Amino acid sequence: MNKKTKLFSALAFSTLLLTMCRFYDAGERVTPINGLSCQGYTDYFGKGSVVSKGLECYYTCQQEVVGPLDFETDPSLSASKEDLDRTLCSATAPQSTPTEPVAAASATLAASATAPASPTTASSPTAAISPAALTPLLTGEITMCDGGLKLISFRIVEPPPDLTDKTLAVQIAGRESTCTVNPVNTSLLTCSIPRSMAFPAQVVVQLDGALVNEFSLDGVGCINIDPPTPTPAQ
Repeated sequence: MNKKTKLFSALAFSTLLLTMCRFYDAGERVTPINGLSCQGYTDYFGKGSVVSKGLECYYTCQQEVVGPLDFETDPSLSASKEDLDRTLCSATAPQSTPTEPVAAASATLAASATAPASPTTASSPTAAISPAALTPLLTGEITMCDGGLKLISFRIVEPPPDLTDKTLAVQIAGRESTCTVNPVNTSLLTCSIPRSMAFPAQVVVQLDGALVNEFSLDGVGCINIDPPTPTPAQ
């Protein structure tokens, strides 16, 4: 093809473009796919002959709007939103970089894994194995000691503990003693004693098998007690 022929072809094509007109359909734009906005059109030549019909569309990508795009038919019939994202937005879509968030999450998990290792709980086993301190039952004060009556009364602490359903065991001078709360004066615990008893005498009081009192009885204030002898209990 010589230069004159090429020039004539170029001029003819330019003239064709200049004489072609596009008219848009009346009505609102349609959205066949989310993000795709289209308007129907008809192309005409200068003398009124129809060239083509179709849809002129614009597609909204994440960072820009792509268009105009010409479709002969409704693009939703042959393509999905994923197809448009892949073909129209691949050049502008930001590249995902999951490596850093994963690393950050891994670091957070690693740090969290060490946080529960609190040495405080493990280093204080004493509270679990140490028995609770028991309140003494008696003050150690003697209000009455009579060998003739074979009775002795001890002052109970204030406020008095509840002895309901409790097993009370008292030993005086190594011998079992029968004791009861004095019905006349409930602040006293009255116990049996032998007529003959050596002083000092050890008093041991237990509640439900737990030691609550242990003290020495010197015999001061006791009456009708025989002189200290190793005589067995009467």
